[in-house]
Amino acid sequence: MFLHNFQLFNGSIKKRGSLFTRKIKWYRIGAKSDLLVEIPPNKPKAYSIAGKNIILCKTEDGELTALIDKCPHQGKRLSDGWCEENKVVCPYHRYSFDLKTGLGSGTGIDVFPLSEREDGLYVGINRWVWF
Repeated sequence: MFLHNFQLFNGSIKKRGSLFTRKIKWYRIGAKSDLLVEIPPNKPKAYSIAGKNIILCKTEDGELTALIDKCPHQGKRLSDGWCEENKVVCPYHRYSFDLKTGLGSGTGIDVFPLSEREDGLYVGINRWVWF
């Protein structure tokens, strides 16, 4: 299948002899214990990591989740909103998205994986890499 001079090849994209693929790169956010204290249960906290604006939110169980900081409706920042009933709510038109799945009514937002390691909490962001 060809798309604008790109060829889909076994889950990777090939263009002019170079091979591109998506891989998760992990970025340290901080110590989980510090983040649990810093992030209130009802307010997203904004971070800029690897060129992406993301929010960290705390579920009603106290679990941390990472989502894109952009409402798909009009591109407004979800970090200006609030969290309730395990959802992040956009402050402009009250669109809400599940903290664990990113699903909303009609559309959804990106959710990023989190990994707890000895030296802190990491967020995984998909990046195009070539080799």
